[in-house]
Amino acid sequence: MFTTLATNSSISKNVLASLAARGRRSASATHTGVPLMFSFVRASMTAAFVSLLLAGAPGAVLAQGGHGHSHAAPNGGQIQQIGTVEGELLVKGSDVTLFLVDDKEQKVDASSYSATASVLAKGNQQKTVELKPAGDNKLATKIDFPVEGKFRASLTLKKGAAEVGKARYNLDTK
Repeated sequence: MFTTLATNSSISKNVLASLAARGRRSASATHTGVPLMFSFVRASMTAAFVSLLLAGAPGAVLAQGGHGHSHAAPNGGQIQQIGTVEGELLVKGSDVTLFLVDDKEQKVDASSYSATASVLAKGNQQKTVELKPAGDNKLATKIDFPVEGKFRASLTLKKGAAEVGKARYNLDTK
């Protein structure tokens, strides 16, 4: 009976082996107080769930684009999710700009936002900079210190006095 059920429901070889090892018992026989038929049904459902989960996983990873974003940075910076918005950080020379967009990639009015960034400067010194509204969907500041290699920053975004979220950036300067 179990061989026929297992063959017809595409259960893994491990489940078949497990059932075969228990010997031929009637449907009313018990294993640890649970009727054997219920154990078989539970094993079948678990195998089906794992198969569906594994089958859907590659698509979920691809949909996220590896970094949770399925689009390129329109301004050439690095995009990170910051709470309910996405922030694209761009560093050109001494200019640091954060562009804000919503989940539909529409510009977010930055006039009520501000950001604080802790930046790793040359010689592993921590420098703090404040980004202020700079029109449209931008927050901006200028840095007056050199960075070594990549621009590394931990950024906190606020809307008014309320924190929206935090993000880490690690990008090349232009």
